[in-house]
Order: sequence, then C-alpha cells, then structure tokens
Amino acid sequence: MMMDPQDTPQGTVLAIADGKATVSIETGGCKGCGHGQDCSIGKVGAGRPAARLTLDAPAGLRVGDRIRLSLPASSLPRMALLGYLFPALAMLTGAGIGNASTGSDAATALGALIGLLAALALIRLAVRRLPGLMPTPKIVAVPHFIPIVSSPFTDTEPHHER
Repeated sequence: MMMDPQDTPQGTVLAIADGKATVSIETGGCKGCGHGQDCSIGKVGAGRPAARLTLDAPAGLRVGDRIRLSLPASSLPRMALLGYLFPALAMLTGAGIGNASTGSDAATALGALIGLLAALALIRLAVRRLPGLMPTPKIVAVPHFIPIVSSPFTDTEPHHER
C-alpha cells in the first residue's frame, strides 16, 4: 500500500556531509483526512520547532533541496505490534496476575501498571539491541525542476497538465 505523496512529511536539506544529510522536517501534523484547523493532532504539532534528522543522503541531493520522507509500508504492522498490542497484552497479563494473587482491585491495578512498565522497558531494550527493529525514514528527493510552492491557500505541490 502506497501513501499519497502529499501526506508524507516534508522538509529541507540543511547540510550534507559524509553521505549523510541533515534535514529540517516540518511538524504541523498530517493533512490526510481534510479536517484542517479542527484536527487535534495538527494543533499539537502547530507552532513547534522543526525536527532535525540525520539520514542517508541519496545521490544528487543538494543543500536547500525540498524533500519528502517515506517509511516502508511493511514496517507499519511491526510498529503497531510493538507500540500498541504488546503493551496492552502485558497490562492485561499483569492485571490478571495481580487479581489472581489477592483478588483486590489495588493488586489488579498494580499488576497492570507493572505489566505496562515491563513492556515499555522490554521494547526499549529490544530497539537498542536490534537496530533494524524500528524503521528508518528514507529521503525521497523532489526533482529539481518541480518547485514546491508554499502558499497560505494550499500546501500541495503544483501539478502541470499536458
């Protein structure tokens, strides 16, 4: 499944050294659903400073180029399992163990909390030990002859019909 290129994060190349590019990524939230000003995620991201990432630089990339980032679609299920399913299952397991030990609500809540914290610690450890576990964004360079126009009326790149 491919994402619409208009929905991918955009940025600008700040520096290139030793095959690595430092890019500044805009943090205004996505524009995928059309809710615009009513989007809570967009409001959280608005006004924040741009994020800076250092990524592998594709050939031909120059300082000042506008770029887009992409993630492999195959990494999304793995990220969902690590970020949502594993912590939820750990909480349920911890709550079950807490409930089985004394049967009290306090033990159940404490077991759920311990399960969540254990899951977060295990995920952090796994990501450190297995660097390929978390996907790395890749720079998708925008061709030099297609400008990205910034306008208060639109945030999309112009399309030229033939």
